Amino acid sequence: MSCGGVVLTHETETSEEKLLFKYVSAERAMTCLPEIGDGALRATQPAALNDPFECTTVKRFEETDRESGNRELALTLTEIQPRNPVTDKDVEQARIRYGSLYMGELYRQQLSTRFGIISFSTNPFHPLLWSHYTQDGSGFAVGYKAGVLESLTTTGVHLQPIQYISKPGYVIGYKVLSTPESNVIHLMRCKSDHWKYESEWRLIVELHLTIGTGERDRHGQAVNLFRVPNAAVGKVYYTERTPQQVVAEINGRLQVPNNRYGVRQTTRLVLAEDAYRYEEDATELGVSDGNGG
Repeated sequence: MSCGGVVLTHETETSEEKLLFKYVSAERAMTCLPEIGDGALRATQPAALNDPFECTTVKRFEETDRESGNRELALTLTEIQPRNPVTDKDVEQARIRYGSLYMGELYRQQLSTRFGIISFSTNPFHPLLWSHYTQDGSGFAVGYKAGVLESLTTTGVHLQPIQYISKPGYVIGYKVLSTPESNVIHLMRCKSDHWKYESEWRLIVELHLTIGTGERDRHGQAVNLFRVPNAAVGKVYYTERTPQQVVAEINGRLQVPNNRYGVRQTTRLVLAEDAYRYEEDATELGVSDGNGG
């Protein structure tokens, strides 16, 4: 499969020192950094992600006729998740409802019956990421050791960097989207270069390896959690907008030896004096006290 004319490669070289940051609200931090037991991160289905162009592709072939095209696409989608078969009728209804967006919509829906995505960034200081994902900068950026995350990769778990491209990837025939199956993973790691500032990595997880909460999000997608060992946590940032009582609670949890966290203290970020970015608070030398101040 090709994305924007670029052949995708398997890029997973990481090191134990490299950190991948998960931006979360103060409320979500309590789940990521629990008082007892290992933390858990939501594995979000592609259909629930905030980019409407997720999994978008462009056909570079002519269907012999619409009926056979519907049949071929339905078979390809069913191969991705046989427990959720897609019919010719489903494809035709999607064509009518979504117009030129029908292929991407069908792939997002079908992939969401099998996969969840946990997004990270290599940049913990970007003001837009703090604004978009931590409730206006009032949450946390939790740094996970890439080496530990990589050790979790097995059948059904894939750690991949996003490949940013200038236009949607193209396919020659529907079958290439499911065969070989590695193309399914590649489909979930291509994004528009408009998102390049996020410096995103993804942990792509098969949903049968996650824990169901019984809850559904505003998109109607089930909320599923994936366990990540506390030893993977190598840094925890907060800002001056983060509630101090939450910072104090998180610090207390990090300091309990039985919790096995890879860091013992949070670190405060402040606004840089000469740029639109965050930086570590020099007055603390990168270490906060137990009260978050």
